[in-house]
Amino acid sequence: MPRSTLIERTQQIVNLRRDFFRLVKARLQAVQEAIPGIQVDIGFGPPGDYPNERDFAYSAWDGKKATIRFSQKVLYVPTATQDALIRHELSHAMLQNASLDHSERECDAVAERIFGDLIYYDSNDVQTLDAHRPGAKRPRPTHLPK
Repeated sequence: MPRSTLIERTQQIVNLRRDFFRLVKARLQAVQEAIPGIQVDIGFGPPGDYPNERDFAYSAWDGKKATIRFSQKVLYVPTATQDALIRHELSHAMLQNASLDHSERECDAVAERIFGDLIYYDSNDVQTLDAHRPGAKRPRPTHLPK
């Protein structure tokens, strides 16, 4: 690959990451205002953690702190999808912080209440805020993990 192409590609990735983490920061700030003291560690996970096409993120709770890991492929989906995924994972963190067992649909419902927008699922069964995205439907399809 020519050096100029490599530099352009690297800058594109830097810009995509910057824009994604700006969105993460804005959503995390809203969560921290709603739940002062909540601890959430957000970053990217290794590619092997996302074996399926619709796998973009996961969250874990260690009793004190939520950990959310996104796949790098989240950088290449529309902003409405990024935002819905971020909101969904932050809702897991909020529910885990409150020691509440919950389903994926309940997680979507909390995200909708906290952030004020409905979460849809696109034709690939991935969360989105775009009601006009091809295949957009709600609530979470029943064939997905609960």
